[in-house]
Amino acid sequence: MAIIGTLSTIKDQANNTLFQKAINYLSTTDLDSIFEKVSTNKTVEVEIDGRDSFAIFQTYETKPIAEANMEGHKKYIDIQYIHSGVEQILVAPNSRIIKEGEYDKDKDLHFSKVADYSNFRMNTGMACILYPEDLHAPCISIDAPTKVEKIVIKVAIK
Repeated sequence: MAIIGTLSTIKDQANNTLFQKAINYLSTTDLDSIFEKVSTNKTVEVEIDGRDSFAIFQTYETKPIAEANMEGHKKYIDIQYIHSGVEQILVAPNSRIIKEGEYDKDKDLHFSKVADYSNFRMNTGMACILYPEDLHAPCISIDAPTKVEKIVIKVAIK
């Protein structure tokens, strides 16, 4: 089940050592200096704890809900943090899959169609933890496309 809140509220719910390292990274790193190197629709990857935990910095324009793709992962848990901007994320449990896409092992990614979903709003400073059972479609506009700076930290499932 997804966990949503600020870094300080999710910190207490994330009792895994890799989660704590990830949240500490977000809390203590000069994120602005890294985002200066990230151009729109490009990413910068930074290792936190080797391939057990790494951050993906991304800048993009949100997209309409009609372009949403529900994605899922098997090897990593996502911690998604909005550095600036606002978006909505659609979420559905795996049990709502009506057509599962092919799993790309190298990218740890599959896209699936779901019967229905819920959504939540992510504002600047908010974070969420998305587990493998949480299919999700991030980067979705609320009213109109807007620029978002986001960090996705991938935490390996041990």
